Amino acid sequence: MQDDQEQPHLPGVDASKASDESVLRVHAQIRRKRIEGSPVAFFTAAALIIVFVFAWFYQRRYFAEYDSKGVLAERQHIAAMEAYKNRPQEPEGPVVIDGGKLYAQQCVACHQASGQGLAGAFPPLAGSEWVTGAPEIPIKVLLSGLGGEIQVKGSTYNGAMPAFGAVFDDAEIAAVVTYIRGEWDNGASEVTAEQVAAIRSEIGSRGAWTAAELAEHF
Repeated sequence: MQDDQEQPHLPGVDASKASDESVLRVHAQIRRKRIEGSPVAFFTAAALIIVFVFAWFYQRRYFAEYDSKGVLAERQHIAAMEAYKNRPQEPEGPVVIDGGKLYAQQCVACHQASGQGLAGAFPPLAGSEWVTGAPEIPIKVLLSGLGGEIQVKGSTYNGAMPAFGAVFDDAEIAAVVTYIRGEWDNGASEVTAEQVAAIRSEIGSRGAWTAAELAEHF
């Protein structure tokens, strides 16, 4: 007896004119109102907002910092590579030491740029038999120094020549000796670092030479 059953009352719907479409529309409105007014929906929306805000700050704090450090490291790497490419290049071949420059720095005050020395104080190097004779003589003098009387070009000198063995290495000693043996028309042979090294090894650490000790090379 379906016709005798009481029809359910739906708000906003005329029971006498109800249809399936109107019933579905009313149900949708009811569900929407329940959802909009539900505290669960409110807290869910609030939680989502908090998560999004936190994610935004996290990305800004850590990923931006990581990226800035990465950019800085890359820039430093590029700068280092540029500095390496623009570094001073090593000269090709053996390094040439300027014996004249070393002489000007350490010897010219006593023996003068002309190599003539100072009368009565410092003996001349220009035309000196002690310089142009056996190369062992000037090498030993520069390594260990010279003290006491010495006759040079007919004049007597009595002073002290300091040792440069601890100041110059073998190549520098060789460069200075080569310079004074060839300058001022001396015209003597060059000296090598190997010659200096051999004499340094032979004499070791000792005091200043005397003219008598060096005379054996004549």
